[in-house]
Amino acid sequence: MLERGSPRAVVIGRWGAAFSLVIAAVLAGRLICAYRHLLPNRLPGLILYELGPALVLALAIGTAIAITEGGRSRPGIPARLALFALAALIAGTVALVIEYGTVLQGRWL
Repeated sequence: MLERGSPRAVVIGRWGAAFSLVIAAVLAGRLICAYRHLLPNRLPGLILYELGPALVLALAIGTAIAITEGGRSRPGIPARLALFALAALIAGTVALVIEYGTVLQGRWL
């Protein structure tokens, strides 16, 4: 059992929050793409549709890197960026599989 405030609990909490943020950003980007008809019809809606998912993901990854800052030895920023990009790739793949799974019917490239 982890004690509240122990170093291990703090690390698990920080990394769990960081990964949750990145996964939520991927799913928010999918929502923007899925419900584009709810966006404004003019230039702001087009910018939000085209750039919104990437901007949300970049903001989440930047925040996740800031959250995982610790005082002790830790992976460098490139390693953390790779971990969060991998989490985003996995979350995006799962979202696409759920969304287009019935269309593809098990046929994958």
